[in-house]
Amino acid sequence: TLPGPRPVERAVAEHLATPDAPVHYVENTLLTGLFGLLLWPAIFEPLPGAFFHPFHSAPADLYREDFAERRRGIIDACLARLDDGSYRQAMRDTFAAKQGVAAQFIHWPALGPALLDTALHCLPAAHLRAVFTRLLADLKHNRAGFPDLIQFFPEADASARYRLIEVKGPGDRLQDNQRRWLDHFARHEIPVEVCHVRWQPAP
Repeated sequence: TLPGPRPVERAVAEHLATPDAPVHYVENTLLTGLFGLLLWPAIFEPLPGAFFHPFHSAPADLYREDFAERRRGIIDACLARLDDGSYRQAMRDTFAAKQGVAAQFIHWPALGPALLDTALHCLPAAHLRAVFTRLLADLKHNRAGFPDLIQFFPEADASARYRLIEVKGPGDRLQDNQRRWLDHFARHEIPVEVCHVRWQPAP
């Protein structure tokens, strides 16, 4: 129960944030942005028919069922970086080299270097793999439905350095794509909570 009414995500973020546990409004930008950074070589692989001019922000076959299969080798190589630990530097290198280039999964204004570094410190590779694998299974439909907020606990144990938070204001309900992501998070032990907000009654 919070004072309001006001933008509900901002209200929850301000209520939960502390100097040691910042909260960021990320919704469909952070996890998809990390996906775009790691999978950049696969997304922009110049396969025949994928690009018609130099201003494409994604290949023409991005949402076709065979998108991943056509790029299986390079996708597997990108995901393998999550296993050998090289993914952090790979993402930072792509961020530095490609920042500002139009890319389907990356909203550059929402993904600054400080947020990137904190996310790479706090999000386990296994959780990123679980998210990226589901994204690849259906890029068109699975790229939405992510929780509104993320709270980081950078000084905590490596297994508990963040939580995702879906915020629902008065009268708002979970959408189907949100429920599917919540189910996926639960099956992969990805920390997520749903915060239901109601406004304090007027005095």
